[in-house]
Amino acid sequence: MPFFTGIGQPVNAVDPGATSGANGRLRIDPNQLDAAIAVFQDALNTVESEVMWARQSMDARRLADDQVSGDVVDAFNRIGYKNDNSAVVAWEGAVVQLRSVVQQLQAAKNAIVLVDDKNASGLQVL
Repeated sequence: MPFFTGIGQPVNAVDPGATSGANGRLRIDPNQLDAAIAVFQDALNTVESEVMWARQSMDARRLADDQVSGDVVDAFNRIGYKNDNSAVVAWEGAVVQLRSVVQQLQAAKNAIVLVDDKNASGLQVL
């Protein structure tokens, strides 16, 4: 199940006043794309830094320089928190989803700018 409802679906920029359908898509007024990108980018930065901190702080370290200590540390770090059921893995999934939303919003913004530029170049001053 996605961290955010509707993630995995395309993010569409729509005309002002359009209503969102029941299709699970996030609909954003094109004039609000920069603000939406900023909100999701801020969330991504926050979650990503917390996940990196969690990963680093949860790594076990050897208590001694012997084979047993090395084997225990390797086993813990390999399966202790990196399995599919860990909270860190779930938050890493949230990072992937947030990154996807930011990329989709950027792509929508770029598409709108491209269309606007093409339309503007077709206008001639008489």
